[in-house]
Amino acid sequence: MPNALTMFKADPNLCASWLQSFDAYAVTVQGNLVITTPNMDFVPQFHHFEEENVQARADGRFGVINCFQWPQAYDNIFCNSVCIPCKELYPFPHPLHWAWFTPNQKDFKAIPGNSFPVGTLASDKVEGLESLLKMADKRVQDWRANRQGKNDVIINRVASLRHGISRLKKHPLTFRDLLIFVTDAQRLFLEIHSFMDWVLITQPRISSGIGANTVNSAWMGTFTHDSDMCNKLHMAGVPVWYVCTMAYIPANMKVMKPVLITHPDDIVISMYAEGNKIHPYDIIYHGQGGHQRQLHVRRLYSGTTFKNPDGPVASTSSFSTPSSSTLLSCSKPSAAAGKAPQKNVREARPTQPSQSGKSRDKWKDPESPYLPLSILHWDDALKTCTKDPSYSPNPLFSSVQSYQSACKVILPPSSLVLWRNFLGSGLTTQSQGAAPKGKDPKKKGLTAAEKRKAVMRDLFGDDVLETHGDLFAPEGSVEFCGEQVSVASLANPPRRLAQRITWELYELGFCYKLRDLDCHLVHKRWADDPTSCEQLLHSIFPGEAGLVMWSEPFPGDNYGMWNNTLIGVLPYLEKFRELLCAWNNVPPLLVVPLTPENFTDTKCWEVMHATTTFYVQTFFCHFGRPPIVPHSLPL
Repeated sequence: MPNALTMFKADPNLCASWLQSFDAYAVTVQGNLVITTPNMDFVPQFHHFEEENVQARADGRFGVINCFQWPQAYDNIFCNSVCIPCKELYPFPHPLHWAWFTPNQKDFKAIPGNSFPVGTLASDKVEGLESLLKMADKRVQDWRANRQGKNDVIINRVASLRHGISRLKKHPLTFRDLLIFVTDAQRLFLEIHSFMDWVLITQPRISSGIGANTVNSAWMGTFTHDSDMCNKLHMAGVPVWYVCTMAYIPANMKVMKPVLITHPDDIVISMYAEGNKIHPYDIIYHGQGGHQRQLHVRRLYSGTTFKNPDGPVASTSSFSTPSSSTLLSCSKPSAAAGKAPQKNVREARPTQPSQSGKSRDKWKDPESPYLPLSILHWDDALKTCTKDPSYSPNPLFSSVQSYQSACKVILPPSSLVLWRNFLGSGLTTQSQGAAPKGKDPKKKGLTAAEKRKAVMRDLFGDDVLETHGDLFAPEGSVEFCGEQVSVASLANPPRRLAQRITWELYELGFCYKLRDLDCHLVHKRWADDPTSCEQLLHSIFPGEAGLVMWSEPFPGDNYGMWNNTLIGVLPYLEKFRELLCAWNNVPPLLVVPLTPENFTDTKCWEVMHATTTFYVQTFFCHFGRPPIVPHSLPL
């Protein structure tokens, strides 16, 4: 046990005496917190102060921060959460076991004659969920008979449960959507069931003020830092864990036994995958535990039925926005509950006005059909980066010149491109008046194709024209970025072509900025052994071209760190991890090398999240602005 627990001495003479809420039947230390409980013989791990993502996992649930799976901090609005039943106490064939079953592919019944990959839930599983509906509905109706129709909120939850089961029975769904719709129904049932336990059992016990009731170990229970609430829940027989720091432990506290923390080892934390391809659900909230986390765990999933089932995953959240009717108001909210939410301490620095006069958030892509889709890990890293408004960037990176000099080390002069100049460029006076090679200087004006060719030569030199052929031939088509493109369409390029060009700009921008930052952070290593440093940097990116623009054919599938298979992503992610490990303050997760033996879907997700978050945060600390990050390959 931690040394901090040596101050607690269990007195055998006190073990049989009645324990009050300030006493500890069990006690443990988690970080700088002491967690005690007056009525349970174990202490679960407390997931509250860490900022975590609310994101459905492989089983459609929300992992250890899910109040329907693991005890959370007490919340006055969602007070019934303390009465959610524990899964392990209701195995098959108990009727309540349906509240936790997870469908598999065998439970997915395809629609006969339908060419789309959609289906419905197997009839026996629907019947199991319907048995939960009957149980909940009867309990609510019996209670309403004596309440004269009070509390319409819980009635709405019953209606939502009835509709959700009907949808699973009749509405064609993809398996991915079906999985989370099942867990939605289960959460609705557990919400109703726990609400009825709260109003029929717990609340009357608290109101009576009589001595402590026998603890109901079938309830989930809760953590609290409020000693008064701890006392009330203890009196009501609710499993409760009191959280405080060492300084506030009473000197005369009775302790029966110190224990080790119980970890949630049986809760699924891996992401949803189809075969070897990870297909995660959206992140719907990021933050610490408490009211907001419980609120978002209860949000009902709206599904992706507005998109073709063969199409890409929606890039925006497909969870419906909760309304006030979804809140189970078990007690009056505090005065602070009606106030406007406080400003997030992780809020981005103020946006700068664009040329049009409107402000734009520099930490996310502008909405444009010509940009490739963002990658979930990088998008999340940009959102969660801690941005200090008073930060002053490192002067080493405060000008464009440093970027130019870094590019010149690797690229030949004719290939050097300042991307923003290129994207915002127009025909220059010099380009319009200069005659192209082999043309009669007395000829009046230039054709549109000749003008475009002159601009390209000004920006890229002759090399790009020779590499990609005569892009501006008077007729026919050329191959550009892996596509046959009509010459006439270059004035108004196809969206897919534009996405491929901007994808490559994102990719190269990331490459060079990674090199800039690494050179600065481990400058001694670069000075002592530049060859090894270059080799490590280049090994992060597939191919023989190194970091040279357009030296290889445009990729035909996701590759490198963005490969859709574990075996494909492993060598590149391992090299990226190795490079980052030389930087200061590297996360402990990244210290351990990745091997085929320890590289699972979950490990891949965790390391990818850690590397992207660490890179974005480190970049901001030195550049004072968001980095250029990779994007999804337009296919």
